[in-house]
Amino acid sequence: MSVIEAVRTFVQNNCPLLEEFDELFPVVNLDKLDENPASYSIESVPSEPVVKQYMNGDSVRKLTFYLCSRNLYDVQENADTSEFYEKFADWLEECNDNGKLPALDGGKRAQKFIANTGGYVNDTTGTLAQYQIQCELRYFKPRR
Repeated sequence: MSVIEAVRTFVQNNCPLLEEFDELFPVVNLDKLDENPASYSIESVPSEPVVKQYMNGDSVRKLTFYLCSRNLYDVQENADTSEFYEKFADWLEECNDNGKLPALDGGKRAQKFIANTGGYVNDTTGTLAQYQIQCELRYFKPRR
């Protein structure tokens, strides 16, 4: 399983906010944000993957990703969605504090989640808006 798929699976299966905001975010897609409101996706972001390289070939890496959603664009929906993204960033911190991180293949070990931004509106069209928060997963990758 790829690292981004492990992140998607982890978020979908473990984030308690998905149940709380079920009407807003019923399913977690991967690199596919539907046009209809209430869609939700983990999307990859191009970035330099190596954070630290060790002499023996091991490395600390990062996967940068967006958690995106498409929602109705009005005052109450905006407030609900902003609340979700704030709580999502808090949940990532709780995952770090509790050592509850995605299981990775190939000897890789997740180390921590980071929210690089707060949630924000990325695009609007009429009555719909795309919201997103940029995050990263830091992980250890052994030399093969």
